[in-house]
Amino acid sequence: MALQNGTNVYRRLFQLFRKADDKYNSGLFHFKKEKDRENFDNLTPKLSIDDKVLKDIFKNLYYPDSPYEFSVLPADILGQVYEKFLGKVIRLTPRHQAKIEEKPEVRKAGGVYYTPTYIVEYIVKNTVGKLVKGKKPGPRGSVSNLKILDPACGSGSFLIGSYQFLLDWHRDQYVNDGLKKWTKGKTPRVYQSQKGEWRLTAEERKRILLNNIYGVDIDYQAVEVTKLSLLLKVLEGEDEQSIGKQMALFQERVLPDL
Repeated sequence: MALQNGTNVYRRLFQLFRKADDKYNSGLFHFKKEKDRENFDNLTPKLSIDDKVLKDIFKNLYYPDSPYEFSVLPADILGQVYEKFLGKVIRLTPRHQAKIEEKPEVRKAGGVYYTPTYIVEYIVKNTVGKLVKGKKPGPRGSVSNLKILDPACGSGSFLIGSYQFLLDWHRDQYVNDGLKKWTKGKTPRVYQSQKGEWRLTAEERKRILLNNIYGVDIDYQAVEVTKLSLLLKVLEGEDEQSIGKQMALFQERVLPDL
């Protein structure tokens, strides 16, 4: 990894953050004031971090020091990891040392609880599945009027499950309805990947996310985790080539504002 070599590591890392925001619009690296976006982060650009600290972190994120391959982890698994993190808080001791502790509400509840994937899938199938039955896809279809809300979303398990269900449902509907209708025009809804699979375009995945999926939580960190997981789901299965083609076609950054 190039950042592990040379000096001024943080400055170079920060430039990568800016390039990522210009391309993906993930919300993770919002360093400048923009219309219709929340308060920007003016702290990160001013930070100064020792090269050795960052190089040690990078080293532990990649093989052979890291046992995980983050590029192939599903969005829902990342959500569960972050959900566990949400149950912790960093406290400074009187001696100015950082100590990681469970949040008081988590200790009281006996720990952080997760909803198993099979339960999420069962509930989504028997709720969202029944709501879309017999309806039509597309921006003018009746499913576009469907609003799915999780009023206590946590790290987004149910929202991710609902979003995945809608993605699969729309793809199948478009394929079965006649591909010629949905692969042409200024805003195609599906395309065929290099592997021969029919996939929703990034633009269509964004439309479904913004139009159908809503979540609220009292913990702002949980909301950030949910947003990240949903944005990862938008990009799932994409590569540099497919992203580049769709950016050229739609003339906008890859990810939506959430």
